[in-house]
Amino acid sequence: MIKLAIAIKSTATRQRFHESLVETASGIGSSVSGGPCEVMELNDETENVIERLKQYFSDNPKGMAVLVSDWLVSNDSPDEKTMLLRRCEAEVGKQLFGTIAIMPRPTRILDIDRTVGASCASECLARAVGMVVNRLNYLSTPPESPKGNSSPVTVRPLKTINQRELQDYFSLRHKIYTVMGYLDEEVENSRSKLEVNEADLHAIHMGACCRNGSREKLIGTARVVTNGAVDETLHETLTELVNDDAVAKQRLETPYPLGLPIFQSHTRMNGIIQEVFSKNQSCGELSRVIVAPQYRGRGISTRLIDAALRKSIAAGTRRLFLECLAIHTTIYEKHGFRCISGIRGQVVDVGRTMVAMELRPEELDNLPELEYPNAYRAL
Repeated sequence: MIKLAIAIKSTATRQRFHESLVETASGIGSSVSGGPCEVMELNDETENVIERLKQYFSDNPKGMAVLVSDWLVSNDSPDEKTMLLRRCEAEVGKQLFGTIAIMPRPTRILDIDRTVGASCASECLARAVGMVVNRLNYLSTPPESPKGNSSPVTVRPLKTINQRELQDYFSLRHKIYTVMGYLDEEVENSRSKLEVNEADLHAIHMGACCRNGSREKLIGTARVVTNGAVDETLHETLTELVNDDAVAKQRLETPYPLGLPIFQSHTRMNGIIQEVFSKNQSCGELSRVIVAPQYRGRGISTRLIDAALRKSIAAGTRRLFLECLAIHTTIYEKHGFRCISGIRGQVVDVGRTMVAMELRPEELDNLPELEYPNAYRAL
């Protein structure tokens, strides 16, 4: 079940959006696995909106809802979260819940999936709703695929000199991060459609591949950014790869002053950061764990995480961090990560507020045993 919830103060805008959303709902319901899709009108009281959304998710624990509203963003201060947005994050933030803000000058806003103008055309609104529903569909737990019907998948480190392999890797990251609404407009619309940045130059890159005829097809990604030196071979390969894309080239050449992206995102981690630098600790940050939609439900992300952790530990990493949406913390807890109390904030390069997690040194020796004897094989 998918609900398109309308909470719009302007009567004229509400009527026009209602008509457009009813038409949009019929198309979404027939094309997305989460259907059917229905429109739900809410009044202009925050408490009513919250209670209706909570009741919906209580009745439909696996349901999706997209709130379309002209009071998610303050006209006076767009960067400041309104009471409605704050309450939504607190009350239904761990559900399959998305937001579309109606504002005078649509622009990308932190923690809001998409923004549209009050006079936007039906096609524009339908496109925004479709993108948000696709994001929620990707966030949802996929049905488990029967292993007997699955072709073998290999999880392995990527080759730093293989430009084609790396292009597939960064292209998949761009595709999924566009669906998730993580990219700023400049990167989302970049010429090369590659999601790449300077952290990739000092990272361990893992890929999940399946055989497609005579060649391998890359279907999943993961990386562990380290606070070690830049891999010069990888630097040379990626520089050539993004040479014709000014946006990607600029992101590749802009360093993270503190080494790990997470250290830029969360200033309240100062104590941890000082300890890392004072003790010269070898650290890593797990990120970009992605599986192509049609291959989800086969345990590939678990294999990617496990292989990436073991590869980085073998390389000498003794302290590991990550940033993730609150809805994903249980996934990483299974690998030994624990939330760092009170640490959450906007992630650098990603327009989302996430929580910080850490795999402490004492937990490194307690990683669960592999289901298969080969760390890089998933069936």
